[in-house]
Amino acid sequence: MAIQLFAAILLAFVIFLLFIAARTLVSKGWFLKWLRGTFGFSALILTVLAGILALDLLSYFKSKDGEVLATLKFNQIQEQEFEAELVDVTGASNVYRLLGDQWQLDVRLIHMQGLLSSKLPSYKLDRLSGRYLSLEQEKSSQRSVYGFVKKNYIDTWPWLVNQKWLSMIQVKNGSAAFMPMSDGAIYEVKLSHKGLMAFPVNEQARVAVESWL
Repeated sequence: MAIQLFAAILLAFVIFLLFIAARTLVSKGWFLKWLRGTFGFSALILTVLAGILALDLLSYFKSKDGEVLATLKFNQIQEQEFEAELVDVTGASNVYRLLGDQWQLDVRLIHMQGLLSSKLPSYKLDRLSGRYLSLEQEKSSQRSVYGFVKKNYIDTWPWLVNQKWLSMIQVKNGSAAFMPMSDGAIYEVKLSHKGLMAFPVNEQARVAVESWL
């Protein structure tokens, strides 16, 4: 809830800056025109940037301890090739072709600090990837990595990661440990105070994990 509240505050700030920018640019009076123009355009640029950040932050989901962020079901096509069906928290389902022996789900995490602090970070699914157990295959064979951020989307994550001065927003990448892919296996990915973890749901997944360990 904290990140949604922060985004709402940011949008209110955007509206205020937009009003100030418009009023400054059209007003007439004794104030120096060049200073008025500079301030107005600066406020307008800040408004656009703050608006982009606010809209991006609203795309993150608030989390609860032990909540299932995603469920993955695997169907084997052939050796070291699987169809992975991923169902997210909204119920949306997509199928991805993964190559290798193991899979991993990466998640973007944003944790608010200070007055807007929350127990758990808000999150957004980042990417799904496959991996080979053999180091030689991992280096030379075809890889399968799927990013979930749309190409035509203005992504503020790279900027947030590098803004160390923005102490009220703590960002980091979370990754579920690599888990074995097996025909018919179902896993759940959960977020808790211990971090991001993947759990086998059915017998096929449990057998795959036990044989891998």
